[in-house]
Amino acid sequence: MRTHIEIDGRSFVLQDDQPLSDIMAEIEAAASSPPAFVTLSAEGRSISVLIRATTRVVISVEKDDHVEPDHGPWSLPFDEWEL
Repeated sequence: MRTHIEIDGRSFVLQDDQPLSDIMAEIEAAASSPPAFVTLSAEGRSISVLIRATTRVVISVEKDDHVEPDHGPWSLPFDEWEL
């Protein structure tokens, strides 16, 4: 699962160790008060963003639905390989 956040048109991929509900609550609190910085861990770095009432924030979660099919054991004749 990957979480993407877009802030005023600039997109970041968030690290998985951040609870999304905490991030959303922090952004909401900053948007309803005088401008305040919110710090996020994104793309292997720490990013501080100044949030105000007019800041546009979009959060999307990309789920990993891809599952590799199980093909069973390989049926190649490994005993014929020269090492």
